[in-house]
Amino acid sequence: MGHRRTDSGQRYTCAHLICAYLLTNHITRAVVTAREVAQFHHLSWESCRSISALLNFLYTNRIRETRFGFYIMGTAPFLKTDYPHHYTIELIDQARGIL
Repeated sequence: MGHRRTDSGQRYTCAHLICAYLLTNHITRAVVTAREVAQFHHLSWESCRSISALLNFLYTNRIRETRFGFYIMGTAPFLKTDYPHHYTIELIDQARGIL
């Protein structure tokens, strides 16, 4: 739906940014948006789109692998659209040692 494909190296970079966001804020479970993560790291709009693409990829394919450091528990639609913008994510225990 208009999203760019994200290569595997960029996926891990985006996953690291999400884990860093959670670990720096000392939280293990949160409802976040790609924009919040990008703003926290002072990144551009393009980075926000890449983070969103990763979150959408993980949620759509139901991926729960430790190599990403977190998993998506669910989503909440933004306003009246069906496209999920808010993701409920939780760190995997092994991810706490990456920073």
